[in-house]
Amino acid sequence: MFSADRGARALAPIALAAALIVPGPALAQKVNRHAAVTAQALYDQATAEMDAGSFASACGKLEEVTRLVPEGLGAKLTLGQCYEAWGKLASAWAQYTIVEALAAKAGQAERSARAGASAAALRPRLATLTVHVPEAVRAYPGLTITRDGVPLGRAQWDASLPVDAGEHEIVAKATNRKPWRRSAVVTADGEAVSVAIPALERDAPALASGNPRSATGRAQRIAGLVVGGAGLVGAGVGVFFGVRAMVKLNESNTAGHCHDGNICDDVGYEAREQAVTAGNVSTVVLIASGAVLAGGVALFLTAPRPERPGAHVTLGPRGIALRGRF
Repeated sequence: MFSADRGARALAPIALAAALIVPGPALAQKVNRHAAVTAQALYDQATAEMDAGSFASACGKLEEVTRLVPEGLGAKLTLGQCYEAWGKLASAWAQYTIVEALAAKAGQAERSARAGASAAALRPRLATLTVHVPEAVRAYPGLTITRDGVPLGRAQWDASLPVDAGEHEIVAKATNRKPWRRSAVVTADGEAVSVAIPALERDAPALASGNPRSATGRAQRIAGLVVGGAGLVGAGVGVFFGVRAMVKLNESNTAGHCHDGNICDDVGYEAREQAVTAGNVSTVVLIASGAVLAGGVALFLTAPRPERPGAHVTLGPRGIALRGRF
């Protein structure tokens, strides 16, 4: 059976209910009526669970009560008692010190004294955890350290800080460094545990980014093939007009349409004109296509190639040797 200060617990429901009826100017912040009603119900359930020894569930409900009604000092004090009965002495001590300060500020001297006495009684029994951060590690860009997912500021590094008994995960991260994790286990009240952050390993380049040299070379080779293909198509067009020029020239020479000295009738003259035009088009297209094809070949041949393991065989006095990079 839980045997905490029932007087403090008995006053908390009254304080929660009062939050609903006290005029607005008397409060630093208006209390949501629905939140206060919910908090009162949770508080009643939590105190019943504390009497039954179900501290994990009870403390969870009381945490929600203090969130819903932050000004409820009685609920905060009861939460400290719940933590203490559950064995989470550091959490209980922190809660008591908060109530001590807030109650003194609110003019509740008796409650402040009660919370202060409880905190003082727990202080010698607190376990501590120290996270040592060497100077070399402190210099890492973007260094962050967390304990149980909560960031530890630089002021908390190398400081002996109260913690609850149990397992605590320490995580260190830095730019271009592999994350480091370690579980620190506090086995008993009053124990002093320390963890040192080692030098963090350098992080390997992300595989997803690929090899820039290889990617650039692949793109250039593709461009070379495209340009070269366009050059080949153009060359085909040039050949077509060249053949047409020859065909028209032959037409002008057949059936006596043209004679020596380029003397032609109307049919021969027209065929000769078409032959000249086709020949000019063929020449221009072939020259341009040749330049485009040459450019495509140059792009393909000059593209960077991915580095690959190389090997070569040498013949020596002791036999054949295989050398290279793998």
